[in-house]
Amino acid sequence: MEITKRIKPLVEEIIFKEVGNDDPLYTSNLIDSMGTVDLAMMLEEEFSIKIDVRDIIESNFDSINKLTTYIKSRISE
Repeated sequence: MEITKRIKPLVEEIIFKEVGNDDPLYTSNLIDSMGTVDLAMMLEEEFSIKIDVRDIIESNFDSINKLTTYIKSRISE
């Protein structure tokens, strides 16, 4: 299954609404700090990766597409 299609329902579960792949998550305040922690843990479990706390930044986590790019980089390591 495509990575984006696996990420999208996780994000939507946290924010309780549908979002587009480029919709900003943090800069629009859809996800707060607790949501960020929850999302990181869900992504770690879904993709069997470890997310470094230093990687939880806007450039990696502010949209589904940015998350997809980040996850792809972690999987290919």
